[in-house]
Amino acid sequence: MKKAVVLLLWMLGWAVLGHAQEHSIEYGATAIPIDQYFTISLKSPNTRPAKVEGFPEIEGLQKSTQKSFTTTITRGKKVSKVYTLTQQYAPLREGEITVKPFTLTVDGKPVQGPGVKVRVGATAPPGQATPADSVPVPATGPPAAPEFVEVKENAFLTLHVPKTRVYAGEAVPVSLWFYVADTDLGLLDFYEFNGQIVTIVRQLKQRSTLEEVVQQEEILPEKIMIGEKAFTRYKLYSAVLFPITAQPLRFPAVGLKMIKYKIAKNPSMVAQNRLPEYKTYTTQAREVTVRSLPPHPLRDQVAVGQFRLEEQLSRSSITLNQNLVYLLRIVGEGNIRTLPTPQNLGVSSEMEIYSPEIRQTLEVTEGRMTGSKTFRYFIVGRQVGSFPLGELFQWVYFNPVTARYDTLRPRFTVRVRGQEDQNSFIRAQDVGEFYNIAETESNELISLDQFREIRLYTNVVLGVLLGGALVIFILRRK
Repeated sequence: MKKAVVLLLWMLGWAVLGHAQEHSIEYGATAIPIDQYFTISLKSPNTRPAKVEGFPEIEGLQKSTQKSFTTTITRGKKVSKVYTLTQQYAPLREGEITVKPFTLTVDGKPVQGPGVKVRVGATAPPGQATPADSVPVPATGPPAAPEFVEVKENAFLTLHVPKTRVYAGEAVPVSLWFYVADTDLGLLDFYEFNGQIVTIVRQLKQRSTLEEVVQQEEILPEKIMIGEKAFTRYKLYSAVLFPITAQPLRFPAVGLKMIKYKIAKNPSMVAQNRLPEYKTYTTQAREVTVRSLPPHPLRDQVAVGQFRLEEQLSRSSITLNQNLVYLLRIVGEGNIRTLPTPQNLGVSSEMEIYSPEIRQTLEVTEGRMTGSKTFRYFIVGRQVGSFPLGELFQWVYFNPVTARYDTLRPRFTVRVRGQEDQNSFIRAQDVGEFYNIAETESNELISLDQFREIRLYTNVVLGVLLGGALVIFILRRK
C-alpha cells in the first residue's frame, strides 16, 4: 500500500512538472541600444497556443508588433517543435527600465513572468548583435553561447518588365517581386519595409511616362512553383507606365535589405536558436526601347492600344427639328484616362451635334489597364434626309499589335422626316421665360404722363410720413 502511494505521488509530481514546463516566458537581451527592440517571448513546445493575452505595458518602452516562428529540433529519429511568440518593445529613453512581474493568459491558463531590469544605452554593448529583432534569451541567465552556422537560402528579388520594345503610348507593366523557397521561409524576415519601398519606388520612377500605380492595402504571400520547387512570392510594387516620348526607359538595379538568420548548430529549447544578421538582395537593371509611332496626320493625337466600338441610338428615325441621343463607347486596353474625343465630321446645317457628356470606367489588374470611355451626344435634325453617322464621326487609334492605324466608325444611320420649314428652326429654339408671358399680358398702351403723376403722389406720401415721424420724435423728447 505504501509503495502504491509513493508511485501515485511520483506520477502526480511528473504530471505537475510536465504541465509547468508546457509554456515558458523568456526575455531578449537586457542590455540594448536605444534603436533596438527589447523582447518578451512565450515558448510553447509541440502545441501552438490558440489565444495569448497579457503582454504588459512597460513604462519607458513602447509596445510594438508581435512575431511568431517555429523551431524544429531533431534528435535521432525524434522530432519536436517549439512555437515562439515574441512581443517587441521599442525604447523611448536611455537608462535603466524596470519590467515588473506579470502574468500571461495562454489558452485560459496563467503563465507567470518574472521581473527584470533592462539597460538602454546609446550604442550596442561590445559583442551585442543589433538587428531589428532582438533574439530571445532566458531571463534566468544565458546558457553557454551556442554555435551558429550559415544556411544557404533560396531567395531573390526581381523587377519584372515583360516588354523590352514598345511604341510611344503603349502600356509597359512593371512589378517588383521577392521570391523565397518554402523550405527557407524561417530564414528571412522583412526589415523596415515601409521606409525602403519609398526609396525603391523613387528610384524606379520614369519622368518620360504617365504612371498608373496599382494600389494594394497589404502585401500578401502567393504560392508558386518554379520547376519542381515550391516558392512563396511577395508583390512589393506594381504599376503600368505609358511612355509619352521615344526616350528609352532605364530601370536601375535596386536593393532590398532583409533580416537573414543563422541557425544554431545544436538547437535547444531553452536557448536562442537563430542569430539575425542583414542581407541585401538586388535586382538586375532593365531597359525598354521606345519607338515613335509611324507617320500619320494624327500621330500626336491618337490613342495607343487595342480598342473596339460599342454604340447605342435612342431612335433611328426623327421628324424635322426633333432630337435624339447617341452613345459612342470606346472599349479596350490602353490608357483609358487620356482617350481623345471622336472627330466630329458633321455639317451643322444638316445635323446639329452638341458637345458630348463624357464618362469613363477603368481597372488596372495584372499589369493591364482596361475599361471604357463613353461619349453621350445630343443631336437635332435640321434637314430632311438620311445621314449615316459613320460620315459624321470617326475615331482613329494605333494598334501596337498590328503596328497599324485603325479607324472606328459608327454603323447607325439617322433618317430625318418631315417638310422643310424656314421658320421651324426659330420655333424650335427656347427663347426664354420673358417671351412665354407675351400671350397673358395686356397690349394696351400706357401714357408716359401717368408715370409722372404716380411719382408725384409717391413723393407727397413720403413727405407726410417723414413729417409725422419728426413730430412724434419731438414730443417724446419733451
